[in-house]
Amino acid sequence: MKHQNKMANGRTLRAALLLGSMFAAMPTGFAQEADTASNDSVGEIVVTATKRSENMQKVPIAISALGNQALEQKGITSVGQIGGYVPNIEIKNTVSFAGSSQILVATVRGIGQNDFAFNLEPGVGVYIDGVYYARSLGAVVDLLDLERIEVLKGPQGDLFGRNTIGGALNIVTRDPAKDFRYQLEGTTGSFSRTDVRGSIDIPLIDGMLLSQASFSYKHRDGYQKRIPFPGLPGTITDQGMFRKVGTPGGSDTQGGENAFNARFKLKWLASDKLDFLLSADYTRAQQEARPSTLLFTKAGANDGTVASAYNGCIFGQAPIAVCSARGVVGTSFYGVNVDADPNNDRLPISDAFVTGDIDKSYARGSNFDNLTSWGLSLTGNLEVADNASLKSITAYRSLKSRFGSEIAATPIILNDASFAMDQTQFSQELQLNHDNFDGRLKGTVGLYYFSETGSLLDTPVFAEGLIQIYGPNHFNNKAYAAFMHEHFDVTDRFGLTFGVRYTKENKRFRGDQQDLNAFWARAGAGVDPNVVTSLPLPFLPDQNDLTRLYPFGMNKLSFSNVSFKAGAEYKFNRDVMFYYSFAQGFKSGGWTTRLLSPSTTTANDLTFRPERADTHEIGLKSTLLDGHLRLNMAAFTTAYKDIQVTEIIAISPVFKNAGEATIRGFEAEADARFGGFGLNVGLGYLDAHYSRMSPGATIPVTNNLVNAPEWSVTLGANYRYDLASGARITWNGDYNYKSNTSPDAENSPYLQSGNVGLLNSSIAFDDAGDRWGLTFGVKNITDKRFVVGGYDQSGPGAIGFVGVGYSPPRQWYLTLRVKS
Repeated sequence: MKHQNKMANGRTLRAALLLGSMFAAMPTGFAQEADTASNDSVGEIVVTATKRSENMQKVPIAISALGNQALEQKGITSVGQIGGYVPNIEIKNTVSFAGSSQILVATVRGIGQNDFAFNLEPGVGVYIDGVYYARSLGAVVDLLDLERIEVLKGPQGDLFGRNTIGGALNIVTRDPAKDFRYQLEGTTGSFSRTDVRGSIDIPLIDGMLLSQASFSYKHRDGYQKRIPFPGLPGTITDQGMFRKVGTPGGSDTQGGENAFNARFKLKWLASDKLDFLLSADYTRAQQEARPSTLLFTKAGANDGTVASAYNGCIFGQAPIAVCSARGVVGTSFYGVNVDADPNNDRLPISDAFVTGDIDKSYARGSNFDNLTSWGLSLTGNLEVADNASLKSITAYRSLKSRFGSEIAATPIILNDASFAMDQTQFSQELQLNHDNFDGRLKGTVGLYYFSETGSLLDTPVFAEGLIQIYGPNHFNNKAYAAFMHEHFDVTDRFGLTFGVRYTKENKRFRGDQQDLNAFWARAGAGVDPNVVTSLPLPFLPDQNDLTRLYPFGMNKLSFSNVSFKAGAEYKFNRDVMFYYSFAQGFKSGGWTTRLLSPSTTTANDLTFRPERADTHEIGLKSTLLDGHLRLNMAAFTTAYKDIQVTEIIAISPVFKNAGEATIRGFEAEADARFGGFGLNVGLGYLDAHYSRMSPGATIPVTNNLVNAPEWSVTLGANYRYDLASGARITWNGDYNYKSNTSPDAENSPYLQSGNVGLLNSSIAFDDAGDRWGLTFGVKNITDKRFVVGGYDQSGPGAIGFVGVGYSPPRQWYLTLRVKS
């Protein structure tokens, strides 16, 4: 371990020396600013990372920004697709043991969260037009009428606050235009893809009241087929208390998409000093679960799994009382004899369930992913003085989601997991932005309030009902914060930054989790003597209800935190800046809710602690070659403490503090444009390993952090050819590479992605008046397939299988755009 730390320290030192040598080589005279209006330059990117509009090159933190044009060229329509284009970030839209593709799993520089449970906070904050999305479920937002995405790397504790310990995704949509305009586009492609997107801007009162409406509809068939298991009927039918099969009418594929999004904006320019923006959005998805592929089962007599217990029942190798008490022995689900025993028509669990084709599955269980969300926000801006303005952001959001999948992809219920989450949230933020001493002192002070209520219902069923969990959980969270961020230019070249945020969070939780088969109750007074179980009555939370697992009562936790930011920057000239920053991040703790066995303790004894991260970063921001090249680099080290992980213990995901980690790395991004040719390059390196484990943690200290590839590379090129008519043809190509990634804390060898390189390309034609355009593109040209997640349940005491989800195959698309 010491040898690893020395190597990591050496790599960080070499990166710092490389940056320093480049600084020393930079000229010290101020050069003229690049002409941002020129088509032959990289231009200027304006961001709001400091709660005010600024040139990205002047902001002393690591930021990656993708504008609407870049997203259009790459065929990106959802925030879940940007992970391959930014170094040192990993973004997925699923988790290992859930069938929904609406869950945003975002990791920045090795810090994030890979579980959607209500009692866990995301590690990367998602903001849309200044409004925080508290749940990772429902955060895979459609990039409708987008202006840009800002990826803020490292803790953003001072300005963005709660749950931005890894970073923040700041998504900015387009404001209503002052003149009438419209845009409409349609896309067709692989798997019967049908996308329609459009927007219209209508000035209701010229120069005073502006409106905008936009929408998108996406549909695509699933790329994994459900096929009948030999000897069983091919129709899909419902079976069992929680077994909801398919979307309405049933579906014989998985991985399809069917979603509608809409946004409406109304902007009132009350005066030259006061304006208001009212925004409303709506999302409705009714689609299939993500694909799942069975690798193998563990159901032998000596495997010690739930699957082997099920087989013992149907083969007569287990006590009949055990089996009948749990409803295993009886008539066939399917009305056919499926084994050699004429007295038992149940289908045994075996590797006969493996199809051998990653795009085919024998699954017959749950297959639905439904979500409805909507929100309202009102943003007001008031110029209170020549050098001060006040901003208010008031927002309300509602989320309802139902999703489920037969994760094991078997023709019987081996691990059928369905969930229901309801959530509402309200937030209010006040910002006072000021500009003093002839622009030398710029800053923001503010107050923030956040409140959410909600519930999460877990209803997994294992081995045809051998174990059935009914897990309703209820939550209430409130947070208060006061923050300040100040930047002072000591001289024309040298500046200082200071920020601080105080946060107070109050959480309430009630768990009512049950095992409907009383799997853990022991025979005794008042208990059916035929039920062979494992715990005496004193160990049960409710001796009158043998099914209850979770302790009674409403439980409370309170957290407070002060996060600091400090930094300095030096401008070698107007186009080259070196900076140093120190930033802290905080993510609150919570309760473990998925219990393996009954607990007689209070839920406050089942808690996990908050996470904290301290990051030191040095960086270079430069615009070179008369504005033809933008080159940004950063090297960083992070002390990451009390890491919250989801450990898979036997059949259950359990939340714990794993320990501490030291994360070191660097990243470099370059954009260049010469005439019609453009090039962008991104390189990221991460050394993210545990340095110490907490007592009780079962994860080895040698494991890698979740979703933290060591290397990430993106190479992009585009070429624009102008025709004599004024029309243009644009070619775009990109290659994205990531080294091996583990989606689980245990680093299961079956779930790792391996080294992955993806190649994409498109070609577009736009007419001379820019009134219409046509784009043809192909994603994943080489048809690379790799594991993006999964569930390893192959160990003793586990369910008895390994199931994984694979990346989508090669897909083509053709888009037609018309606009005013």
